[in-house]
Amino acid sequence: MTRRGLVVCLILVVVSIGPAGCFGDRPLANQAETGSVKISISRPEVSTAGLATSSSGVQPYSAGMSLTQAEVSLTNGTTVLSQSVTLENGRAEITFSDVVVGPWTVMVRLKDAEGNIAYEGSCRTAITAGQMAEASVVLQPALGTLELSVDLTGIPDHERVQRLRLYKDSNNLRSQTNINREPGVDVLVATVSGLQPKTYYMMIKLLDENGDLAYESLWEEIQILPGRITTASWDFSPGDVSIIVDFNEPPSPPTDLAAALSEDEVVLTWNESIDSDLIGYNVYRRQPPFEGFKVIAEVQHSQGAGQQSFIDAGTKTGVTYSYIVTAVDACGNESSRSNEVTVSVP
Repeated sequence: MTRRGLVVCLILVVVSIGPAGCFGDRPLANQAETGSVKISISRPEVSTAGLATSSSGVQPYSAGMSLTQAEVSLTNGTTVLSQSVTLENGRAEITFSDVVVGPWTVMVRLKDAEGNIAYEGSCRTAITAGQMAEASVVLQPALGTLELSVDLTGIPDHERVQRLRLYKDSNNLRSQTNINREPGVDVLVATVSGLQPKTYYMMIKLLDENGDLAYESLWEEIQILPGRITTASWDFSPGDVSIIVDFNEPPSPPTDLAAALSEDEVVLTWNESIDSDLIGYNVYRRQPPFEGFKVIAEVQHSQGAGQQSFIDAGTKTGVTYSYIVTAVDACGNESSRSNEVTVSVP
């Protein structure tokens, strides 16, 4: 019996894999394409004159408030890439490499030396395979916060105060914050966030349980800085006030007012007042019987002339006029009226 052997030939097929790990020039399915992005950062101008307000009303940082550290992040919704960079002369550039292609959001936060976020901004950019994208972020001031405290113990009868109302902006009285007083609390505190950085003029009203005004403060100037907490307190403690009253009596009235016709004009004459600080006279006219007196002229006082005069050239024929005159001193005090005269223009 003859045994037949079965010969199996194995043919090995060797496939050459290129150095890029690809079949030919095609990328592997599990390897993402990447690119790079260069981000330019510029610090907003810093005032060298303390806390001068800019034309936009935004309060910049002073030269002593150093803005040097920026945190830069990239996110595409699933991945976050972060780096830090130090600004030199107010500018910096930073590059992210090997970033997966597609749309990304760039976020920049600029911090001061104390770690407060002073300015921040964001933009969108698209990463293309093998390319260097560029992005520039426009930074805006971060919103500020006000921490407020009001000590009520210095106010007489402060127990009747039940509510505090803070007026945050003298130019917008509707911008208010109301704080209710809890039982047994003598110091009211509140935090007001989301304030645009600028100089505000604020005031406080204290109200009773019926909403009636109990006390109110003066308008106070408060500066809110970007990303910072500003603390403010109001003191309603009683103080002293000096009231000085100057009893400056008005001058004596003119006397012997008379009226005469000169064609279609009325000539008024009167005896001068005797006061030493006299500066002039007010001449009043009306059309009787229903019209009230109105000033038609201010006549300068002629010192030592004895008799003063005025010519009314603004009359109309066929009309009756009545006149009175008052004296005025250097303090603006006006005397009582002179006698009244009436004349008809023919």
